[in-house]
Amino acid sequence: MTDPIKLLRVPLRAAGLELIAGTTVQKYNDAVPPGYELPDLGRPNTLAVVIGNTAALWPKLGEIWDDPAYQPDPVDRYTSRVIQEAVSQVPLRSDIRFSYEAEPRRVAIQQLAHLTGLAWLSPSHLSIHREFGPWIAWRAAVVFDCDGPATYPPDPPCDCALGCLPAFQKALESGVPQGKADLGDRWMDWVAFRDACPIGRAHRYSDTQIRYHYTHDPSARPPEPV
Repeated sequence: MTDPIKLLRVPLRAAGLELIAGTTVQKYNDAVPPGYELPDLGRPNTLAVVIGNTAALWPKLGEIWDDPAYQPDPVDRYTSRVIQEAVSQVPLRSDIRFSYEAEPRRVAIQQLAHLTGLAWLSPSHLSIHREFGPWIAWRAAVVFDCDGPATYPPDPPCDCALGCLPAFQKALESGVPQGKADLGDRWMDWVAFRDACPIGRAHRYSDTQIRYHYTHDPSARPPEPV
C-alpha cells in the first residue's frame, strides 16, 4: 500500500522541508470557514498532508539564490518546485495548494497543521511546534487519493498569556504588515512577538534569515554553498 508521507519524507527533508504530517480532508473541512475547503477527490476519508520547514531550509537556498529562474521570490519558488517534484513521484492522484495562493485555492494552513497534531495553533495566532516552537513556516497542503489517519490536535505546550499575548498586542499596535518592508523598523516588534515564546529558542532563525522573511532586504541572503 502506498504511503505518501513515507515517500515524501526523504526528498523533502533533503531539500530542507522537514515538517510533514497528515490528517483527513473531512476533518479539516469541518473546521474551516467556506472558501478554505480542500477537495476530497470523491473519497469519504481523504488524506490531507501539511508540509513545512524549520531553520534548516535557509542553507539550502544558497544553492539557488542567484538563479534568475527563482526570482523574484526564491523561497516560494524553491519550495514550490521541490514539493511539486516530490509529489510527482507518489503514484496517486493529488492536489497541491501552496500557502501563498489566494482564492479560490487558499488554505487555512495553520489550522491544517493543528489538526494533524504537528503544531498547536495558539491564541496569539502562532503555530507552535513542541520542539521548534514558532520557528517554523508552512509551505503547502497536499491532498492524496488515499485514506487519511485519525489525528488529534496537540495539547498546548505553553501558556501564551505569560509572554506571547502581551507581545502580540504590542506588535498589533505597530500595524499588521500587508507585505514586505511596509512597517519600517516596526517589523522588529513582530520578531519580538515570536521571540516571546519560550518554546524552541535553540531553533531560532538566524538574524539574516529573520530580516529577509520580514523585510525582503536584498542584502539578507543565505550562506554560499560549501
